[in-house]
Amino acid sequence: MEMVTSSTYFGVVLTIGAFVVATFINKKFPNPFTTPLFLATMMVIAVLLGFKIPYENYNFSAKYLTYFLVPVTVCFAVPMYRQLPLLKKHIWTIFFAVFVGCVASVASICIVVILFGLADVIARSLVSISVTTALAIGITRKLGGIISLTVSAVIITGILGASVSDKLCKWLRLKNPISRGISIGNAAHAAGTVKAMEMGAVEGSFSSLAIVLSGLMTAVLGPAAIWLYFG
Repeated sequence: MEMVTSSTYFGVVLTIGAFVVATFINKKFPNPFTTPLFLATMMVIAVLLGFKIPYENYNFSAKYLTYFLVPVTVCFAVPMYRQLPLLKKHIWTIFFAVFVGCVASVASICIVVILFGLADVIARSLVSISVTTALAIGITRKLGGIISLTVSAVIITGILGASVSDKLCKWLRLKNPISRGISIGNAAHAAGTVKAMEMGAVEGSFSSLAIVLSGLMTAVLGPAAIWLYFG
């Protein structure tokens, strides 16, 4: 077992295998709890705990998958380009919607930290909670936060967003594809955008745009909020 878990390919094979199985299960039993990203994560954790495999052994090879984070984020530009006329038509509405979402996200983190008497380093680590990982790490590094906390929070946010976004849109009777795409991308970044693309081409395109705008706005609003709330 030690020889297998310390292999260069162990983490990659386990991660991809879990995702493939989770995707199959989700097609058979569609449910927020069977969302591929969420279910695959739980399966990997279960394997590591069940076989008492050190996280270091898993991360040794699984870390190579993270190299695709930036390229994958850039690839979201493709569906955006395909919906360019529609994007131009609603550009100011999009800017305003994403701005409101970013303000709500950043302000709520700071307020919760203050209400619970937490250290300001928590706020510095979590203000980018709704930004995709590649951008969130950079924002946290500039603010002097804890990168590992940021990554964990971003992943959890993305998984939850991808898991409940479809059901939440139906519950709120949010039928406009543009509104659905913007809200999902703004709240659940790349993970949510994958779900948005499954919902439709328009949802995926506007969710992709929301990721970019959210990252840029949070890079400005995050430091401003930290200065305003914590000096």
